[in-house]
Amino acid sequence: MGLADNKSCGPDGFPNEFLKVNWELVKENLLSIFAAVYNLSLDLSQSNLAHIILLPKEEHASLLSQFRPISIICYLPKLISKVLSNRVAPYLPALISNSQTGFIHGRLISENFITAREIVSHLSVGFDSAVLLKLDFRKAFDSVTWPFLFQVLHWRGFPSRFIDWIKMLLTTSTSSILLNGVVGTPFQHKRGLRQGDPLSPSLFIIAVDVLSRMIQSVSMSIQFPISSKLSAPFHLLQYADDTLLFSTTKGKALQSLSMVLQTFSKISGIDINWMKTSFVPFNIDSNDIPRVRNILNCTQASLPLDYLGLPLTSKRPDRACFQKLVDKVTSKLAGWKSPLLSRAGRIVLASSVLSSIPVFFMSVFQLPSSVVKAIDKARRNFIWQGNTGRGLPLLAWSRVCLPKVLGGLGLLDLRLQNISLLLRWIWRLYAQPSSMWSTISYQLFAKRNANIPPLGWNRNGSFFWKQLLALRLYFQISTRTELHNGETTLFWFNNWGGAFLSFFQSSAAIPFRQWVTVSQALDSWFDVVPAPMSQTQDWIFRSSRELMLTQQPDKLFWKWSSDGIYSSSSVYRALICAGKTRFRFHNLWRLRTPPTVKTFLFLLAHDRLLTQYQLTRRNIFVQHHCHLCQVDLLETAEHLFCECPFSLNLWLKLGIPYANVQGTNQLLAHLCSLDRNDSLSTRIATAVWSLWLERNNRIFRNERRTLQGVHDWLVQQAAFFFNFS
Repeated sequence: MGLADNKSCGPDGFPNEFLKVNWELVKENLLSIFAAVYNLSLDLSQSNLAHIILLPKEEHASLLSQFRPISIICYLPKLISKVLSNRVAPYLPALISNSQTGFIHGRLISENFITAREIVSHLSVGFDSAVLLKLDFRKAFDSVTWPFLFQVLHWRGFPSRFIDWIKMLLTTSTSSILLNGVVGTPFQHKRGLRQGDPLSPSLFIIAVDVLSRMIQSVSMSIQFPISSKLSAPFHLLQYADDTLLFSTTKGKALQSLSMVLQTFSKISGIDINWMKTSFVPFNIDSNDIPRVRNILNCTQASLPLDYLGLPLTSKRPDRACFQKLVDKVTSKLAGWKSPLLSRAGRIVLASSVLSSIPVFFMSVFQLPSSVVKAIDKARRNFIWQGNTGRGLPLLAWSRVCLPKVLGGLGLLDLRLQNISLLLRWIWRLYAQPSSMWSTISYQLFAKRNANIPPLGWNRNGSFFWKQLLALRLYFQISTRTELHNGETTLFWFNNWGGAFLSFFQSSAAIPFRQWVTVSQALDSWFDVVPAPMSQTQDWIFRSSRELMLTQQPDKLFWKWSSDGIYSSSSVYRALICAGKTRFRFHNLWRLRTPPTVKTFLFLLAHDRLLTQYQLTRRNIFVQHHCHLCQVDLLETAEHLFCECPFSLNLWLKLGIPYANVQGTNQLLAHLCSLDRNDSLSTRIATAVWSLWLERNNRIFRNERRTLQGVHDWLVQQAAFFFNFS
């Protein structure tokens, strides 16, 4: 049940959905197959095969450099791999070093990047000589040798039966060339892990973790650290096969590192492509650069360096570093046929695609306001104008970015989302102190010989660390502390008693010791709150002295989520909804009508339809004339839908009382009060939309229908909308 749907069928022709739907029918057969797998009595050679489809060179020559051959894995081996992968996954965090963040639950690809950036920033402002080595593995997944993999699994304590299951999956795998519908002679695989197989990522990171263990072993024989704050001679960062290595240049560190890399490549089969591998020097004399180049046998590079698709720099990145992000957003627009899309369709694309592109950048950077404005401009123009360049923005962008329940269109507010994503890193300092990011931050920013929680660490550091400290207030109002021993809770700045005590302090009465913990404050109260005490401070004193601390560690809770654990969505909801009231017509989005009709009703609720009145407000001259009742007056939404004789007669034919159509607000309120499953709600919504279509057809196409024709059309459409939804 955990396999993904909508995937290609295997050679047997059955997709994943087949077994899910027909589980009761095939259950006994599958369970008997797994019983045979468990006993190692199943012959997988007939089903563990893949068809390799070759792209014709003469017809798709330009595509050959972009696409790899397509391998369709048979369903049964993939199912077995999925089960084994589920068994391995819970043990990976304990098995794999913290330096590896790929394919492990709870570890983040962005953690690799910010850790690398903090080390780069630290080395750039210091005086210690070091190098950053960016490794390139040649076809890493395809190159792992099976004897090495099986031996590593044995060393790491995997049961022999489990290793035999993996051997059964790998050694029985074959492939055949499928050409013009004819399957060629199968050939046996000898090494490598199949991409797309559920078990392959887990096996790969177990194999490549050997490199981390080898580097740790060599580090014990080298006495020179990378710097005074980074105590180890090497620091490894891996996301699957994307690898960065920091190393000191003192002593024999570089020679030892080169030897480790060559040895690992020989024993694992994962070949290092030295032509694409590069190094970046830090504080190395220009005369020593050739020596480093000869030892590492690779080319020299410089910052900014592209790592995991992001610009790795030592300083605050400028607009040029983010141009790649802006170009990626705007390039999406070129391939979309916006004239063929309704406004509702463009809103969906802008929300699901354009708004998601910057998320990875925003998780590790605080985007400059100019970049946010450029992305917002692209999204705004696409929604209101498409790719045509024609069209008027009908709603303020701040309103567009509100949730639908608050009267917006639900697009992402990039500035607030950026804050929500960055707060994750402060949370991890408290919630996951053993993570790679927390460990590096402690070494670089924690005050020496002082037991102070992260909010009280040094304010001097990289540009990113200063940006995080600037978000400290957001973190304070989003968390509460359950007090136990008081050793990790700041007396003034953590919410441990229902409020932040720092809020009681005026600017002229800043505490003498700001970053003192609760336990330290209770031991030396008069050093914490200087005399004379104010009335508030006296209340704090009397309340605090009654505290009874225990030996258990303090617990930090996230206020905006039900489980007390940080999530970016909970922060975003809290920030975007602060001080806002619910939109009175929010039930419009629940109607059983197409998104186009819902978007139209949303604009009507905000009085943003381009009637003659709205065009006049925008200094666009139009003739004052109602094309439905042929009366010369300034057309407004009120007149068009509730006062025009044509509209009133239509409501009469639909059986809608006049009291419910005395104004657009009354009409929409009546519509929202109806049950979603009441077909009358769909008929009313379709009637409003049909009046607008009839008005536009008369203006722009010189086409007109009778009242009966409009009525018959909307009744037919409403029935279709209601039954389809």
